[in-house]
Amino acid sequence: MTVLHECLICQRPSEWSKTCEWCQSRIRGALAQLPEQYVYLTMSRQRVQGGGGDGRSPKALHAPVPGRDDVLNLLGPSARQSVTDARDQTGPVPFLAVLESWTEAVTEERRLKPTGKSVTAMTARLTGHLTWICEQPWVADFFEEIRELLTTAQRITMTQPRKELLRGVTCPTCQGLTLVRNVPGDWAAECEMCHVKLNDREYALLVQTQAKALEGNKT
Repeated sequence: MTVLHECLICQRPSEWSKTCEWCQSRIRGALAQLPEQYVYLTMSRQRVQGGGGDGRSPKALHAPVPGRDDVLNLLGPSARQSVTDARDQTGPVPFLAVLESWTEAVTEERRLKPTGKSVTAMTARLTGHLTWICEQPWVADFFEEIRELLTTAQRITMTQPRKELLRGVTCPTCQGLTLVRNVPGDWAAECEMCHVKLNDREYALLVQTQAKALEGNKT
């Protein structure tokens, strides 16, 4: 008999002891996007204005355009908590600080050799030990901080996933017309109602099956 547990992140029943497969996939997908988002952030430091693309104002070519505060704050010093002092930075915890704190926690608790401080090295360390992370009682806090970091970066870099409604195809689990595709995303289809996930092969088979059913109803 299969024993079901409550996922610490989404609270839905799962065969996994602490974190369901769907939430593990969400964490893995978020970590995979962070190195690219960091590159986008570094490219977004300059404030956008009209005129030439050299970062200078068309009205005052001798003065460089100030950097974007939101980007500079996210790329700023590694303050572990959100900074509110006007003399320092403001806003969310800096990008590297979030990754560094979790990487150090995993490294210390698992007694691993220290890894590099680059985004690529730290996300690789976290991804490599994701199975262990997902068994820890603090996995929900980990997920929330990684997700917030990703969504903040996506908002600044204007790379938020685009949601497409998959019209005419019903969910194989709840039968609702609630299947969507997030672009970019890890799944070919996701149900907004029951949260079932379909990969490319499963979605193609679902479309083929439902198309055949419709053809049979017409004859």
